[in-house]
Amino acid sequence: MFSRLSTVCSKKPILNVCFATLRTHARAVPRVAKPSTKTVVKRDWDFYGKIFLGGAALVGGTSMCIVGLKPGHFEISALARSVLWPEYVKNRMQGTYVYFGLGLAVTGATMVATKNFVGLQNLITRHPILSMVGFIGAQITINSIQHSLPYTSENMLAKHVLAGGLYTMIGTLLGPLLHVGGPIVSRAAMYTGALVFGLTMAAVTAPSEHYLQMSGPLMMGFCAVAAATIGSAFLPKTGALGGGLYSVAVYGGVVLFSALMLYQTQQIVQQCERMPHYMQYDPISMSIGIYMSTINLFIRILSILSNSKRK
Repeated sequence: MFSRLSTVCSKKPILNVCFATLRTHARAVPRVAKPSTKTVVKRDWDFYGKIFLGGAALVGGTSMCIVGLKPGHFEISALARSVLWPEYVKNRMQGTYVYFGLGLAVTGATMVATKNFVGLQNLITRHPILSMVGFIGAQITINSIQHSLPYTSENMLAKHVLAGGLYTMIGTLLGPLLHVGGPIVSRAAMYTGALVFGLTMAAVTAPSEHYLQMSGPLMMGFCAVAAATIGSAFLPKTGALGGGLYSVAVYGGVVLFSALMLYQTQQIVQQCERMPHYMQYDPISMSIGIYMSTINLFIRILSILSNSKRK
């Protein structure tokens, strides 16, 4: 079309100007891009994930109220019983949460120190399956060896070295997450701390050991979240299946590890109270459970905040 117009316009100068204007306008008109279905799928899954979180929070809060207001319920909460605790029970509880806080501090310091460790980032990028298998194997091995050692003076050094190695390894793997941005990481840490504190208070103020009965559902939920996490590592998040698995791993993981925190907190209280004073209590092994739940909550909350920032 433009070739014919150029032939005509070469004979008539006025048409030549018109053709130049038409050609410039044709080039200047932007092409309307088709909306990407990938973005829509991702937003839908994020929306459904937030609805799931809100529903889980509503159900959890309602169940706590039902348990607390149950007629004929005369059990006393752990917080109320703490006034009557003997000294060895208080020392056990204090030791457990001291190791819990030290573990988080060591992990945070390691993250800052290794955030620019390029060698580890290249290894994970080039060999994701090998890195995942190696990390899971190393974690299971360290936990098994550390847990098998009794908490005695002879094994104190070995247990501290193994626990410190676990905290350092996790901090090294999480170091690249600091590149997401300082404000987002700070908000994720603050939200995680508030959530863990609220869950801990809910567990110790519950009028019964109701959360210790959730071991079966927690195991099934853990298997589902673990499978979704592995599957989302090999499927694109923009697809329907990959986006669904990613949402289960992130949003479902928040619900799972929140419930696991309730279970583990009451388990710690039960062990501290019911284990005889002449038996050796292991605060390092008992603190690793709530430590891992806190780390998993932090990772998932950081993922939710970073996804919200990209929109």
